[in-house]
Amino acid sequence: MEQQESHVLVVDDEELASELYQAMLEEYGFPRPLCCNDSREVMDILKRESISVILLDLNMPHISGQELLRRISAEHPEISVIILTGVDKVETAVECMKVGAFDFMVKPVDENRLVNSVRHALQIRALQSEVRILAGSGAQVELKNPAAFSEIITVSPGLRKTLAYIEAVAASPKAVLISGESGTGKELAARAVHQVSGRKGEFVSVNVSGLDDTMFSDTLFGHKRGAFTGADRDRPGLVERATGGTLFLDEIGDLELGPQVKLLRLLQEGEYYQLGSDHPQKAQTRIVAATNADLYLKQSDGSFRRDLYYRLIAHHVELPPLRRRPEDVPVLFDHFLAETAAALNKRVPTVPDQLYTLLAVYSFPGNVRELQSMVYDALSRHESGVLSLGAFREHIERSRDGAFAEAAAEVAQGGEPARISYRGEFPKLSEVEEYLFQEALSKADGNQSIAARLLGVSQSTLSRRLSGRAKS
Repeated sequence: MEQQESHVLVVDDEELASELYQAMLEEYGFPRPLCCNDSREVMDILKRESISVILLDLNMPHISGQELLRRISAEHPEISVIILTGVDKVETAVECMKVGAFDFMVKPVDENRLVNSVRHALQIRALQSEVRILAGSGAQVELKNPAAFSEIITVSPGLRKTLAYIEAVAASPKAVLISGESGTGKELAARAVHQVSGRKGEFVSVNVSGLDDTMFSDTLFGHKRGAFTGADRDRPGLVERATGGTLFLDEIGDLELGPQVKLLRLLQEGEYYQLGSDHPQKAQTRIVAATNADLYLKQSDGSFRRDLYYRLIAHHVELPPLRRRPEDVPVLFDHFLAETAAALNKRVPTVPDQLYTLLAVYSFPGNVRELQSMVYDALSRHESGVLSLGAFREHIERSRDGAFAEAAAEVAQGGEPARISYRGEFPKLSEVEEYLFQEALSKADGNQSIAARLLGVSQSTLSRRLSGRAKS
């Protein structure tokens, strides 16, 4: 009987079959499954171990698979049971599904179908866990360790639920993957994970983008004296420095395939090799990684290892872009304004209401970091009195010009430009114009100057159009 921690339990009286399924799942990056060859031990195992999925053979001595399925469904309904049997009978499959089986497969089992079924079951279990964590939190999420999140400024209910999830998984020894666009605060989230975890060691950060195989090994694992020309002394790597703490790997989506193998070993076996050494070192650090890339797509196209991907997403934190939490814009603006004023030794200026309206209609492609830069630039120019809109307008115009240039380049290379879609009867030009006027004024909160900028016309042009519409 194996005694290793796992999310998957294989129950089959044939030891060879159990080992086959165990090896198959390990090959696809799943944690090493537990194996049980005596059906009488299953219910005791479920009391001791945290099991999410069971691969269950039907034809076993002592207690049959059908009877075990009934007991598991009654006492542990949260566990997904995948039936594996040599009996190809429709009535058997129907009966098992009625009792509560998650899936039913006939031996010899198709490898891809089994792997996909286990993966699906684990994903559902993870979602159920997240729902339990976040359920009932509503708009006001109370964090147990608010000080750990003090650098993340937000009043967004959605982001606060994400912080609650971070709080819930922080103590886990498993890896955490933080994904989100550039500027959304991935490193701040990683530091929060470390702080809430209670780990006594350091938080060590490294950007792994562009590191080749040798540089990756030397940076993370260190080297022995004489490992290469110029290595005149032993040098520990960042993994050793982060002992008892957290190692944060930024831009993990840009890591080359060679180093990915070594990172997989670190996550899977908890050990690594220093350059110039044949003896493995044990690692005692928690891995948190971040990316602005879609790792699911990258592992699908082969540019990111599938087994490493599934190791990293044991816990997945997705940070929303600023445009999806507009309620945070004025709060962040005021925070950055006070912070920048203190840094520049200036008084906090008066902010015109128009400025908040202008920022409310901007999409912030650079997210929180862009807003912070905008505030710093504007306050650096400011001398006295009311804060000018000029610096903010210039920045937004440059951003818009850049977006147009990118779209034009895409079209020039044969890409398809974005189009406004419509249904039903083709609209008249006057109807489209009316809609755009109303939409721009709505977004600009009735401010004609800002609405004109959104429409790409002068304020006098917009005023004439509105005046003409009123007369007609």
